[in-house]
Amino acid sequence: MSTTPELKLMRPTRVEIDSAAFARNLTAVAERLPSGSRLIAVMKANAYGHGAVDLARQCTRQYVAMIAVVMLEEALELRRAGISLPILILGPLTREQIAEAVANDVVIGVPGPEELEAVCEIARDREVTIHLKLDSGMGRMGFVESDLGRGIELIRATPKLKVAAIYTHFANSGDPDDPFTTEQSTRFDALVAMLRVAEVTAPLHHRSNSGATMRGFVRPGEFVRVGLALYGAESLDKVASRLEPVMRWRTEIMRLKELPAGHAVGYGMTFRTKRPSRIATIPVGYADGYSRMLSNRGEVLVRGKRAPVVGRVSMDLVTLDVTDIAHAAPGDEVVLLGSQESETISPEEIAAKIGTISYEVFCGVSARVPRVYVDRGRVIVRSRFS
Repeated sequence: MSTTPELKLMRPTRVEIDSAAFARNLTAVAERLPSGSRLIAVMKANAYGHGAVDLARQCTRQYVAMIAVVMLEEALELRRAGISLPILILGPLTREQIAEAVANDVVIGVPGPEELEAVCEIARDREVTIHLKLDSGMGRMGFVESDLGRGIELIRATPKLKVAAIYTHFANSGDPDDPFTTEQSTRFDALVAMLRVAEVTAPLHHRSNSGATMRGFVRPGEFVRVGLALYGAESLDKVASRLEPVMRWRTEIMRLKELPAGHAVGYGMTFRTKRPSRIATIPVGYADGYSRMLSNRGEVLVRGKRAPVVGRVSMDLVTLDVTDIAHAAPGDEVVLLGSQESETISPEEIAAKIGTISYEVFCGVSARVPRVYVDRGRVIVRSRFS
């Protein structure tokens, strides 16, 4: 990969975001949707740690109908960066935040009666567009059946309020053997029917997240909300999908030591060499989001081979055993997440080792790790600390 003088002055620990792969994933997801369906690109949590502003610029109206975030701050960051696509806020908002969102042409996802009351107050004086959320069984946010009466009353009393969509969220769509997704879909249809009887309708519905979308659990004309799949993780349809990893986390060997057998490595002396060993130190640690739970169990890539993490992961440094990697030397690239030659460390592999999910692996890469955007190996932009 070509570098810039600025990159050469920086610590070599960085995340490389493959902008071209992200664009191809957008196309691949959009092209598998049924007739009339459109994509809502979920870019909350800084696009799951990938950098929302830079990737939002890859979203074109050809494939993306809207961008979805959770917080007002996320929506305003995109607007200030010049993103003109419709933006939907999925998370709960205060009355003041709702007013600010409306003032910035942001669509409100309304998850309950309290937020709807606040929106209706604003809609007395101006037109306001919302997406109305129904709780089909997940139990977090959304109108349940007992809320519908009050919701219907407020909507019908507010002519300037436009309900552009009705939506819900699936609790376990990633498991194709769990019947609960079908149960939720049936419940959603029943709630929508109750609204329809009261003449509260919307031209759009959206139910499916990444798991449901990749399972083909999408009706023609529905929108889908896809986040994780756009970043190339946890494809449920490994045969038919064409999704590619977008994030690659790399650093370099900074120091190499020859240690005798029986020598301790790291805090707490949790590892001792069993033979004369070559121990490499890399400038990354749990402050960067490389989990301390990977101590003595993680693996990274050096010269296309797997090297075990030995000793405890500390705040700023990690130690590796490179005894079996011939010619490993200071300056060699080390890949913590992603591919090097024919080997790959996937987010799912890391997640399994620390008892979590790939979402948290992505989001855990901390703000002090710069995101560098590349296209076919060429640096196209380096973010500020993201």
